[in-house]
Amino acid sequence: MKDMHNYSSNMITIITNAVCGKTTQSCQTTIFIASKGNVEPTQVLGCTITNAKIHESIFENFSNNNINIRINGEFEIHVWYETNGDTTVSKSTEKFSEIISVPTFEGVNSYRGESLNQNILAWINKDPASLGTMLVNKCGIPAIAIQVEYELGVEVVGEAKVNILSIKSDDEERERALNSYSNDELYFDNVNYDDVD
Repeated sequence: MKDMHNYSSNMITIITNAVCGKTTQSCQTTIFIASKGNVEPTQVLGCTITNAKIHESIFENFSNNNINIRINGEFEIHVWYETNGDTTVSKSTEKFSEIISVPTFEGVNSYRGESLNQNILAWINKDPASLGTMLVNKCGIPAIAIQVEYELGVEVVGEAKVNILSIKSDDEERERALNSYSNDELYFDNVNYDDVD
């Protein structure tokens, strides 16, 4: 701004938390559930996956442009299947551990020390769902293979500083500053605000 050095000014620094990196990642895994009593199933009747939760998210390692975050959690699987004309249900609590790479423009120097884990926000973006099941023989034991897909999301939050220049001026100084601009620069001064919706 013209003639700005004639006015008293102050530099104000605002410190706040800001999202420095964010991403989502689709994950797939195969779960094997043994049939009860090692009886060979004849067909799979249904499968549900419930109670998905994240237990922890921790910084794994760093590169120049990415932060790798490990997300640990679990979900429950219930599978219905037929054996010798009877319907049987097996259930299992399965743990997952995924590494998600988060691109960051802040650089890795902003994330160090014991406070690292406080800078991560992780969530389940899409609940686990079965993509399909198959009857298999795993190490000589009849089992049901379940293909599971889910999506995880993660944000890396860091401290950000914003500098704001505040300028004090009285009405006379303000008028002088405004007059130092050309009409093109101050075209908005002639706006009739009654006409604006």
